[in-house]
Amino acid sequence: MFVLVVLRDTLKIEPAEFRKTREQALKDEINKKYANRVLHDVGLCMLIHDLLKIDEGFVQHSEGWIWVKVEFRMIVFRPFRDEVLVGRVRSASPAGIEVSMGFFDDISIPANQMPMGSEFDGSEGVWVWRYEGNELFMDLEEPIRFRVLNTVFLDVSPPRPVVGDVDSVPASHPPPFSLIGTVADDGLGLLSWWE
Repeated sequence: MFVLVVLRDTLKIEPAEFRKTREQALKDEINKKYANRVLHDVGLCMLIHDLLKIDEGFVQHSEGWIWVKVEFRMIVFRPFRDEVLVGRVRSASPAGIEVSMGFFDDISIPANQMPMGSEFDGSEGVWVWRYEGNELFMDLEEPIRFRVLNTVFLDVSPPRPVVGDVDSVPASHPPPFSLIGTVADDGLGLLSWWE
C-alpha cells in the first residue's frame, strides 16, 4: 500500500527559513511541495521519509534565497494489483459504489465487480447482495474490504482554452489517480458479513 520512492529536486530556502537547520528547512519545503500531491505514474505523496543527499546551496544573482539540489525518499500511497484494502462505502449508484480510505477518496467498485446476485436498490439508495435467502445491504459509511484491480493515472494538465470560447474549459476535472476495485471474491465486501 505504501512504498518508498527516491526523488530529486532543486528547492529554494527562503531567508525566513534560515533560522532552522538546513535539513529541517528542506524537509519542510519538500512536505509543502509534495505532500498530498499525485505524481504521475508514481502515486499519492504522503510524507518525506528521509534526506539522502544534499548538495551545496547556491544563490542566484539578485535573489535572497538559497537553491539546493536534494535527493530524498518519499512515502507514497500506491497499492499494487490484487492487494486487499479496507475502506468505507462513501456513495452508491446503479453504476457501482465509491469507497473512501479517509485520506484517499478516488476508489470505484463498478457494478460488474459486485458479488453475484447483487443489485442496486433505488428506494434505499444502496447495493444489496442476495445470498442463500439473505439480503445483505452495503450501507453507506460501513467498512468494506475490497481487492485492487487496477490503478489509473490520468494526465490532468490544464486544458488550453480556445481563445474567445468561454465554454471550452470543463468545470470539473477527473482525478489524476484512482483505483478500480472488486468485492466479487470470497471474504470481500462489508466486514460485518464475515464476522
